[in-house]
Amino acid sequence: MKRLWALLLIMSISVSVNAKTTYIIGVQSFSQYYPFSAYSSRNYSGFNRELLDMFANEHHYRFVYKALPLTSLPSRFVDGVVDLKYPDSPDWDLDIKKDINVVYSDPVIDYIDGVMVIDQNYGQPLDQLQLLGTVAGFTPEPYQSRIRSGRIRLNESYKYDSLMMKLVSGRVDGGYANIAVAQFYLDQMGFKKGSVRFDDTLPHVKGTRRLSTIHHPKLIDEFNQFLIDKKEAISALKARYRIE
Repeated sequence: MKRLWALLLIMSISVSVNAKTTYIIGVQSFSQYYPFSAYSSRNYSGFNRELLDMFANEHHYRFVYKALPLTSLPSRFVDGVVDLKYPDSPDWDLDIKKDINVVYSDPVIDYIDGVMVIDQNYGQPLDQLQLLGTVAGFTPEPYQSRIRSGRIRLNESYKYDSLMMKLVSGRVDGGYANIAVAQFYLDQMGFKKGSVRFDDTLPHVKGTRRLSTIHHPKLIDEFNQFLIDKKEAISALKARYRIE
């Protein structure tokens, strides 16, 4: 009997040591958002996934990735359906978060969202931008007043490569997108460097991507330290994905 109790005690200790605390991470369900992410056939991949997995492994956590449409992800985050959200920013979804104490990590990476144009249209007046393409769920914030007033019409695509093809073929005047993501798909499609470019003379948005939580601030502290301790490994990961 003593041996049985000893065996059960060892098994209990083994289970407690090997058990990992599980957290649900809310992520974007874009099928095309490389090099940052892609969600297809219930698989979430890309730089974001590798970065977060690296952090989870450091602290022996188990992360479950819940991919949600951009239109519903912020509200599901506030409702507690997910434990953490990535990417996030203090500048995003202000109406939904206005009464919520959201804890943000230090910046992970910079981003620019703006208008891509064919090279010969670079620098044209804003009034020439009448038909603006974008990816469904991706809101062109600097142009919302012009869209509401009818000065700009919006044309949505479901994928980045479709948006870039519309731009190159002249079916839209510009494509509002994340610049790094747009350039990735332009490269994948074989377009000559510079034939389509970011028009920095037009309104655009700059910011930083961060990890966020409402109920688990300790994880944000750990993540901030991870960003410091693993700076070289994270830089190597960014280089592999050709980010920054």
